[in-house]
Amino acid sequence: MLPSPCTLSEARRSRRGNPSKSALRQAQGERGVAAVNEYKKCCTEAEHPATLAFVASNVHRAIVVEKRLCAADIFVFTLALDPPAPLAFRPGQFISVRVGEEPNGSAILRSYSLASSPGRSEIQLLVKRVEAGSGSAWFMNLAVGETVTFTGPMGFFVLDLQHPGDIVFAATGVGIAPVLPMLDEALGRNESGRIVLYWGNRYQRDLFWQRELDARINNPRLQVRRFLSSDDPTWTGERGRITSAIAADLASLLQPTFYLVGNGGMIRDVKQELVARGVDRKRQIRNEVFFE
Repeated sequence: MLPSPCTLSEARRSRRGNPSKSALRQAQGERGVAAVNEYKKCCTEAEHPATLAFVASNVHRAIVVEKRLCAADIFVFTLALDPPAPLAFRPGQFISVRVGEEPNGSAILRSYSLASSPGRSEIQLLVKRVEAGSGSAWFMNLAVGETVTFTGPMGFFVLDLQHPGDIVFAATGVGIAPVLPMLDEALGRNESGRIVLYWGNRYQRDLFWQRELDARINNPRLQVRRFLSSDDPTWTGERGRITSAIAADLASLLQPTFYLVGNGGMIRDVKQELVARGVDRKRQIRNEVFFE
């Protein structure tokens, strides 16, 4: 079953010292295998590229079959590939959507994580309405029945093929978009380690996927922890930022691998705390920055 509606941030910024998504698109689509190999040398997420579909400028068309609001300024778009065919990808990867043209005729592209599981002819994109965002504005003007053109899938933010111990996801806001299909992949494996999700938001109105997450915690391997940073008197869950909670729990984790996704500030802070406590940045930490 496809995950239900949710969101994805408009802006995707490069992490300092790591290649940007535009660099990855160029490596996968224009310069070929040699460039991808060069990218892999400096990217912590690229340990298992043989499992990833090679793009080679592969362009797809899809038809909008659903557009639904699921939280404050957050929409889910369900797209049916045209012609119908399952899209091969690994959970955690993204596509680049053509959202317009520059005055010189070159394409304007925006990257969105795939928020559904692979092997289907329908995919889901989660889009957050952002003021003055070109990709956001383009999607907001889309209607059911219209066509979307995209390239992909791309990206190395995917699960390692094996985990020696526990798996930890740290996500803020719409950064959870690729996490649900990644959770499903992890839960479907024959591994015994714990899986812990730390999800931080500011307000209760920012929350979504509550039923989907609750259904998955029936699996004894999974623990989901939701945090709000605002002083909402009606919130009965955990409060504060997820960075301190992850640092406090580190001693209880067994050979953990960390997947950090969402706000760039959170990712920097969590990395700093983990590395200061002896976590190997290259072997144990994977990350994907959505926004600053």
